[in-house]
Amino acid sequence: MYNDDDAGREERRRRFLRNLPWIIPAAMVVGALLFIGIGQVVVWLWRYTVVDIFGIKPITFWQAWALLLLAQFLFKANMQSTARTGYWQRHSRWRRDSAARPSEPAPGSPEGQ
Repeated sequence: MYNDDDAGREERRRRFLRNLPWIIPAAMVVGALLFIGIGQVVVWLWRYTVVDIFGIKPITFWQAWALLLLAQFLFKANMQSTARTGYWQRHSRWRRDSAARPSEPAPGSPEGQ
Protein backbone atom coordinates (compact mmCIF):
# COMPACT_ATOMS: atom_id res chain seq x y z
CA MET A 1 0.00 0.00 0.00
CA TYR A 2 2.85 2.37 0.79
CA ASN A 3 4.40 1.76 -2.65
CA ASP A 4 1.05 2.40 -4.39
CA ASP A 5 0.81 5.79 -2.70
CA ASP A 6 4.35 6.70 -3.78
CA ALA A 7 3.68 5.54 -7.35
CA GLY A 8 0.48 7.62 -7.51
CA ARG A 9 2.25 10.65 -6.11
CA GLU A 10 5.08 10.25 -8.63
CA GLU A 11 2.58 9.94 -11.50
CA ARG A 12 0.77 13.12 -10.40
CA ARG A 13 4.12 14.92 -10.16
CA ARG A 14 5.11 13.81 -13.67
CA ARG A 15 1.74 14.87 -15.06
CA PHE A 16 2.03 18.28 -13.37
CA LEU A 17 5.55 18.85 -14.70
CA ARG A 18 4.46 17.77 -18.18
CA ASN A 19 1.60 20.33 -18.13
CA LEU A 20 3.58 23.12 -16.45
CA PRO A 21 4.76 24.80 -19.72
CA TRP A 22 1.19 25.66 -20.70
CA ILE A 23 -0.20 26.18 -17.17
CA ILE A 24 2.03 29.21 -16.46
CA PRO A 25 1.12 31.20 -19.62
CA ALA A 26 -2.55 30.27 -19.22
CA ALA A 27 -2.50 31.53 -15.62
CA MET A 28 -0.87 34.78 -16.77
CA VAL A 29 -3.52 35.29 -19.46
CA VAL A 30 -6.35 34.53 -17.02
CA GLY A 31 -4.82 36.93 -14.47
CA ALA A 32 -4.54 39.71 -17.05
CA LEU A 33 -8.13 39.14 -18.19
CA LEU A 34 -9.38 39.25 -14.60
CA PHE A 35 -7.41 42.46 -13.98
CA ILE A 36 -8.89 44.13 -17.05
CA GLY A 37 -12.36 42.72 -16.45
CA ILE A 38 -12.60 43.83 -12.82
CA GLY A 39 -11.37 47.31 -13.72
CA GLN A 40 -13.91 47.59 -16.52
CA VAL A 41 -16.74 46.42 -14.25
CA VAL A 42 -15.91 49.18 -11.74
CA VAL A 43 -15.74 51.78 -14.54
CA TRP A 44 -19.10 50.57 -15.88
CA LEU A 45 -20.74 50.58 -12.46
CA TRP A 46 -19.42 54.08 -11.77
CA ARG A 47 -20.68 55.41 -15.10
CA TYR A 48 -24.14 53.92 -14.79
CA THR A 49 -24.74 54.72 -11.14
CA VAL A 50 -22.70 57.62 -9.76
CA VAL A 51 -22.62 59.68 -12.97
CA ASP A 52 -26.37 59.36 -13.51
CA ILE A 53 -27.36 59.91 -9.89
CA PHE A 54 -24.95 62.65 -8.77
CA GLY A 55 -23.72 64.12 -12.06
CA ILE A 56 -20.06 63.39 -11.28
CA LYS A 57 -17.73 62.97 -14.26
CA PRO A 58 -16.84 59.41 -15.42
CA ILE A 59 -13.64 57.77 -14.19
CA THR A 60 -10.85 56.06 -16.13
CA PHE A 61 -9.66 52.48 -15.86
CA TRP A 62 -6.74 53.39 -13.59
CA GLN A 63 -8.95 55.56 -11.41
CA ALA A 64 -11.24 52.54 -11.01
CA TRP A 65 -8.33 50.43 -9.76
CA ALA A 66 -7.26 53.23 -7.42
CA LEU A 67 -10.82 53.30 -6.08
CA LEU A 68 -10.73 49.53 -5.50
CA LEU A 69 -7.39 49.85 -3.69
CA LEU A 70 -8.71 52.71 -1.57
CA ALA A 71 -11.77 50.65 -0.64
CA GLN A 72 -9.50 47.77 0.40
CA PHE A 73 -7.49 50.08 2.65
CA LEU A 74 -10.55 51.70 4.19
CA PHE A 75 -12.75 48.68 4.73
CA LYS A 76 -10.39 45.73 5.14
CA ALA A 77 -7.13 47.11 6.51
CA ASN A 78 -7.97 46.67 10.19
CA MET A 79 -9.85 43.42 9.95
CA GLN A 80 -8.31 40.46 11.73
CA SER A 81 -8.51 36.91 10.57
CA THR A 82 -11.55 35.12 11.95
CA ALA A 83 -9.85 31.75 11.80
CA ARG A 84 -8.92 31.62 15.51
CA THR A 85 -11.35 33.97 17.23
CA GLY A 86 -14.47 33.52 19.28
CA TYR A 87 -15.50 29.99 20.23
CA TRP A 88 -12.63 28.28 18.43
CA GLN A 89 -9.97 30.38 20.15
CA ARG A 90 -11.44 29.63 23.56
CA HIS A 91 -11.84 25.98 22.68
CA SER A 92 -8.26 25.58 21.48
CA ARG A 93 -6.96 27.38 24.60
CA TRP A 94 -8.97 25.00 26.77
CA ARG A 95 -7.54 22.03 24.91
CA ARG A 96 -4.01 23.41 25.17
CA ASP A 97 -4.41 24.05 28.93
CA SER A 98 -5.93 20.64 29.58
CA ALA A 99 -3.14 18.94 27.65
CA ALA A 100 -0.52 20.73 29.78
CA ARG A 101 -2.19 19.69 33.06
CA PRO A 102 -1.91 16.13 34.27
CA SER A 103 -5.31 14.52 34.04
CA GLU A 104 -7.11 13.64 37.24
CA PRO A 105 -8.11 10.02 37.69
CA ALA A 106 -11.75 9.23 37.14
CA PRO A 107 -13.84 8.64 40.27
CA GLY A 108 -14.18 4.96 41.04
CA SER A 109 -11.03 4.01 39.14
CA PRO A 110 -8.23 2.21 41.03
CA GLU A 111 -6.02 5.33 40.80
CA GLY A 112 -8.79 7.57 42.22
CA GLN A 113 -9.29 5.57 45.43
